[in-house]
Amino acid sequence: MLEQEQFMEAAAGSLEAGTFVKLTMTRYGGGETGLNSLSIRLLKIKGETKLSFGYRYKTKDLVKNFAIAPGLKELRSQTLGVFKSLRLFTTTKDWELTYNKRMQPRLVQLKAAFGETSSGPQGNDRTKKRYIEAANNIYLEALGIANAQGTILKGRESKFKQINKFVEILDSLYKTSSLQDKAVVSAIDMGSGKGYLTFATYDFLTNLVGKEAIVTGIETRPELVNQCNGIAEKAGFSGLKFEAGAIGDSIDQACDIAIALHACDTATDDAIYKGIKAQAAMIILSPCCHKQIRREMDQSREIKRSLQHGILIERQAEIVTDRLRSLFLELSGYHTKVFEFIDSEHTSKNLMITAVKSDRTVDETAVLQEIQALKGLYFVRSCYLENLLFPETLLNPSLASSI
Repeated sequence: MLEQEQFMEAAAGSLEAGTFVKLTMTRYGGGETGLNSLSIRLLKIKGETKLSFGYRYKTKDLVKNFAIAPGLKELRSQTLGVFKSLRLFTTTKDWELTYNKRMQPRLVQLKAAFGETSSGPQGNDRTKKRYIEAANNIYLEALGIANAQGTILKGRESKFKQINKFVEILDSLYKTSSLQDKAVVSAIDMGSGKGYLTFATYDFLTNLVGKEAIVTGIETRPELVNQCNGIAEKAGFSGLKFEAGAIGDSIDQACDIAIALHACDTATDDAIYKGIKAQAAMIILSPCCHKQIRREMDQSREIKRSLQHGILIERQAEIVTDRLRSLFLELSGYHTKVFEFIDSEHTSKNLMITAVKSDRTVDETAVLQEIQALKGLYFVRSCYLENLLFPETLLNPSLASSI
């Protein structure tokens, strides 16, 4: 096929010219069980340049390293319709080869996503892994994180670390989710703000795991929406867009990843509700403020005596709120974790709740009993998230069979 030969020539030519950055393959259609995608990079091992093939399976990752000539032969064997979506990244232009349902190829040239310093082999002795690099990163420069030389600006180191920590968590969740089997992955960032993590999410999905991504940032401030859309266009992120709106108005359709970081008070609950109703495979939250449950807590005399200082009551309300949120997510079929997102020296808003949709059977009676016990201990009269999920009745263990 002419298109495939042109693609192979472009790959070989970029290796010869020193402009090769990486090559990603998705939409696997071969007979090897569990194989999802393949990513090819240059790697220097003991002074010799190799093509490193990273095979991503549903339950494992496998790496094979080839000298350049054998690597090109291996590449050719993997492009004959075995993977149906291939993208070659070079420092001058990108090439995308796709196959339709009738296995007809389509080859297009795209604007280069990476700059000149992105090419060349990487050493295999790197001790610190960064998911998002600053070099030749258009959106990090536009967002004021890095300069044109790829150096992190003074005072922005913690934000850069936060971005990479978030993507590290995203990668870990992705590997345990059902999304590895999908060719197209959608994500919505509710309350995207300046878009730091929205851009990183799109970068991760498209450039690190090789998915076709549709990512939307929802933000109430029109000036930030316009700014972020301009940066997305400049970066060539065609599947990323930002829209003006509130969290309660977002996600009226199916969504694979729902994100809400630092959504204030019940806005986090709105995000959880929207994510559950959208049947998201992953929900990622970093709560901010916990006013609703604190107002509803009618504490016993004993608890009031123990928590007589306002700061202690406030922190207890945070714990109760986020434990209830995790329980309602578990009741909805998610496996949840609550942990410190990033060191408190970088941000005081450092708690994260993650939820991955699970096929395991939920012991609804046990979860409902724990919800009721927690509400009873602190005399919580009303829970906003509970009212969203179950507006017609207050939960009690006897209702488990009807949920």
